[in-house]
Amino acid sequence: MPTPQEAIKTGIGNPFAVREKIEAAAKEGFTSLTEDDKFLAKWYGLYTHRNEPGYFMLRLKIPGGFLSSAQMKTIAKIAAEQNKDFADLTTRQDIQLHWVAVKEAPWILETLKEAGISTLGACGDVMRNIVGCPVAGVDAREYFDASPVLQEASDFFLGNVEFGNLPRKYKVSIAACRDQCQQPEIQCVSFVGAERRVDGGAQLGFDVQVGGGLSTKWYFGQRMNAFVRPEQVVPVLKAITEVYRDALEYRNSRSRARFKYLVADWGIDKLKQAVQAKLDFPLEEMGPYEEPADSYKDHVGVHEQKQPDLFYVGIPVPVGRITGKQMRKAADLAQTYGDGTIRLTVRQNLLLLNIPKDKVAPVLEGLDSVGLNVNGSPILRGVLACTGIEFCRLAVTETKARALEIVEYLEGRVLLEEPLRIHVTGCPNTCAQSPIAHIGLQGSRATVEGRSIETYDVAVGGQLGRDRAFNRFLIRKIPATEIKSRLERLLLEYKRLRKSGEAFNDFCRRIGDEAVVKLLAPPEKPSDRSW
Repeated sequence: MPTPQEAIKTGIGNPFAVREKIEAAAKEGFTSLTEDDKFLAKWYGLYTHRNEPGYFMLRLKIPGGFLSSAQMKTIAKIAAEQNKDFADLTTRQDIQLHWVAVKEAPWILETLKEAGISTLGACGDVMRNIVGCPVAGVDAREYFDASPVLQEASDFFLGNVEFGNLPRKYKVSIAACRDQCQQPEIQCVSFVGAERRVDGGAQLGFDVQVGGGLSTKWYFGQRMNAFVRPEQVVPVLKAITEVYRDALEYRNSRSRARFKYLVADWGIDKLKQAVQAKLDFPLEEMGPYEEPADSYKDHVGVHEQKQPDLFYVGIPVPVGRITGKQMRKAADLAQTYGDGTIRLTVRQNLLLLNIPKDKVAPVLEGLDSVGLNVNGSPILRGVLACTGIEFCRLAVTETKARALEIVEYLEGRVLLEEPLRIHVTGCPNTCAQSPIAHIGLQGSRATVEGRSIETYDVAVGGQLGRDRAFNRFLIRKIPATEIKSRLERLLLEYKRLRKSGEAFNDFCRRIGDEAVVKLLAPPEKPSDRSW
């Protein structure tokens, strides 16, 4: 395997070279695009579709989820004209387009570029879209507005050939949100807003966490006990990334090439020493740091901003799938009643910012007219789903349609008071972040009467914050068609027997795994309700 320097010289680490190959191949109807070229196309956000030769999925790169109404209209126009009039919002504050015809890819990329939207590094072994707090700059509780720092970091790494060929994909968050809605616990590197006391005074900056990640093996990030000032974020992130890039032992096996394995293998002390050796200033100690509880942080609903008489409107987008009509309407409302500011969230939702108080009502009415109801049920607000078997080559089950089926079924049968995170992922790679869900559904398959059917493995108990925990698998291979009714039994029993204010995870721990398994068992098996 080539070193990073050798890879860059051969073009593998240079995403600009990929663009040239895409354009050249498009002129020939993509007959010249080899399998290696298709792999390299990921550096421009392009993945081949699962079963549709000649079509790509295209992932955009939207730092911090910041969009303008004009940019949203451009995306909607492409979706309407080229992509069957829909797009998917992702868990990295991004947007994915589907049905991108290979001959149209160069035109779409150029149209996005003219709108100020890049796809460089949206996929591939590079730094992916940097996530942050979607209400940065308007949240009255934030330590400070970290969005300029996030943008600076994104600009530094965007298309930077020195970091175009990392061992594997690399995920970063930068936010000064007190609720930590950017989910720093599961990022490769996180700069988390913090305040420390020095000589009786307060200093604002970031606490650094490293080594988080999901996929097939799950790790929570660890604190480096390093206090980083806003102006130091890019140099520190550059140094950490250089350490990762140059650790050649993590290029020998793709299954162990993620940064989380380096942190686990090296330990914090060795990593910190390696990072410090690359800096021309000392890493200061952060000291004690209190993490928030696992409060629900989806930003859905109407909320006051710190700016007088301005509000933001958080819109739940079921499983992140949004139509061109809905995108155009949201963009029009943002522009007509606000200043055109739109934000995306890591929970596949959409926010409209800077809406005057007397304009909130027409905004809600306009959203409702295209099926975007701000008053989503707790079940709807809590659901996430990955791309699934519809387009993804790795998935083994349907996800988005199945998740919507579960939501529709449960909404009419189980009335919850608070959101419940139900994450549906189509394979063990956990792109829907199922390990941190209250209820994680992981796609699997089983053979029944000689035929293969879609099934789901069920895990419960995931949460973030100071009492972070990954969920645990309790029952395997439930037929996909039975998932909704099995979950109904569990949730109805939770409502019946929960103590006052008892959270779902606490309830499951109290009654025990064996009791939860019985509630998820086939209906013909009696449940022991003696707990």
